[in-house]
Amino acid sequence: MITPGETVDRVVGLLSHALHGWRGVEVNTADDLGPYLDLPAEVMFPRPVVPRDMKLHKARLRLGARVTDTLRWHSQHVPLCPHYRVRHAGEYLLNQRVTARWIHPRTGPRKRALVYVHGWLEPGPWVEEAALLPHFHDALGVDVFHVQLPFHGSRNPRSALFHGEFFWSADLVRTVESVRQSLIDVRTLIAWLRATQGYEQIGVTGISLGGGITMALACVDPPPDYIIPIIAHLKLGEAVEEAPILWRMKSDLERFGIDRAHRKELFRRIGLETLTPVLAPSQQLWIPATDDAYITAPLVTQQWHEWGEPPIEWLKGGHMTFPLSLGRISARMKDFVDAQPIRR
Repeated sequence: MITPGETVDRVVGLLSHALHGWRGVEVNTADDLGPYLDLPAEVMFPRPVVPRDMKLHKARLRLGARVTDTLRWHSQHVPLCPHYRVRHAGEYLLNQRVTARWIHPRTGPRKRALVYVHGWLEPGPWVEEAALLPHFHDALGVDVFHVQLPFHGSRNPRSALFHGEFFWSADLVRTVESVRQSLIDVRTLIAWLRATQGYEQIGVTGISLGGGITMALACVDPPPDYIIPIIAHLKLGEAVEEAPILWRMKSDLERFGIDRAHRKELFRRIGLETLTPVLAPSQQLWIPATDDAYITAPLVTQQWHEWGEPPIEWLKGGHMTFPLSLGRISARMKDFVDAQPIRR
């Protein structure tokens, strides 16, 4: 029996045909994946240095007790594929400029920070900043940092038809580089916060794509103090096969002659789904949905076992209906965050 939450997910998947149906990927970059296959995590995701070019732009408008400032810096991302470096420095130049929004009390920053990583197709920071992030800021008692991912918002090239078009696609080199750049950009922000701002606790949360990035951050050294992935897993290969919203990526790979068996082998050797956490299970809180048609419960459960069965809070519903459980999510997050140790 199909549940209401799963129904909503499948309807959105069908509607995505109107968004993704305009064009597919024209160039098959699978033959350029050699530099990425079977790499250890420390090579795939190199450690950033504390940035010296961080610019703080103070808010001109302050609403209520909260202030939203803006941080900007140059991405430290260096592509592995020589062919992609040309695109990275040319048509994707916007991706070298990273922006993060900093939400804190009018009285000044506190001692605990939560970095938020947004989902796929996010057009700009105002969507979450209208309600979700202020809610986390107030309910959890943390300062919130909202990082803009590659190919989204102000980082989206003019050649893209919509935000995030170039992040997940059958251009596999660009897809892997998008993930690599996302990790180094978030880690750069965390390094700066630790070195210059005096935060005693820094966690990361994210939804969907952002939740996957959040999970990958738990697998690199140094990790954040804790992670809270929401409706997420790292099993990209399975998601491409089963998630209705990723139909275009699957269709284009089929058109390139990359069949299911070849796709499975490529995603396995890229290594996202086999990453292992350096964070203890007690430093993780997973929030999946029972009826999610994209991030399915069996795959979440499989990875949950592989990761040592960290605390988990199952939501009743689907991928697109998680906002209906926002009160429950924030209450569970608060209990978890309050129980995490503070650095001294």
